[in-house]
Amino acid sequence: MEIKKTESLSEVEYNEVVKLLRECKGHDSFEISGSVNLCMLLKSEEGYHSYILGYVRETLIGFLGLLSMVDPKKMELVGMVHPDYRNKGYFTIMMEHAKEVTRARYANEVMFVCPSKSDAAKHLSLKLGAAHTFSEYTMQYNAECHNPHSNQIELLLQKAKTEEVSSILKLLADGFDIGPAYEKVKSLISRNTKKQGYDVFVVRRNKIPIATMTVSDEGFYIYLSGFTVTPKERGKGYGRVIMEEMIHMLINDHPTKAIRLNVDYSNEHALKLYEDAGFRKIGGYDYYLAK
Repeated sequence: MEIKKTESLSEVEYNEVVKLLRECKGHDSFEISGSVNLCMLLKSEEGYHSYILGYVRETLIGFLGLLSMVDPKKMELVGMVHPDYRNKGYFTIMMEHAKEVTRARYANEVMFVCPSKSDAAKHLSLKLGAAHTFSEYTMQYNAECHNPHSNQIELLLQKAKTEEVSSILKLLADGFDIGPAYEKVKSLISRNTKKQGYDVFVVRRNKIPIATMTVSDEGFYIYLSGFTVTPKERGKGYGRVIMEEMIHMLINDHPTKAIRLNVDYSNEHALKLYEDAGFRKIGGYDYYLAK
């Protein structure tokens, strides 16, 4: 097995990963593209992402991605091996190289991302001493399940500008527990407002920012993330209005792409909001923290 380690993928390598992803998905019959995060693969940032490519006779048969969203020392590990090459030790070889990467990056947190329907991935995570921490559903918009919500609430959705980073950061800090990662989250927002394939939205009510959401183009799909309404404005129906307007906008802008999002299993309020807006569960991911 020939191993290549890189912090960025060429167009040829990216297409090889996409081909491998399709072959794995076709064989396994469950969704894994959300964990691989295609949008990120072609927009890697130095010090944040590392990739391990495994080749046999010049054909890509294995892939590992070590992805950092906010803190370069906190990584999510995702991977796949071609069905014809499983249970032959190739994944173990790639994992040894992954350990070298985590040591070189002085990683203090590595999270294994496992498709919920993959017993093999979850078994391997446990075998490696990782502990389950949380799970997410992947949900996809289904127009047949959507009963558009009529309302008289006027909200303004706009793509954020670089100078609005502080406003977005405050909204995220109010909505999520970002703790000591405050400055790192600020850096992430700043990068996403400039990065191709990402759009950060600010939602205003009477000119005052009350919500934010990020939209990313994942190749096959459009993904929604980082959605929060400031606490003092919750319970007024704004979340549903924002989802309605965002769905309408994305269907017009990307008519051939499915719209997806991930949501924590335990977040019952968000689950209801998304189901009311026409989203349905199609899969999920379990997260295991390496010790």
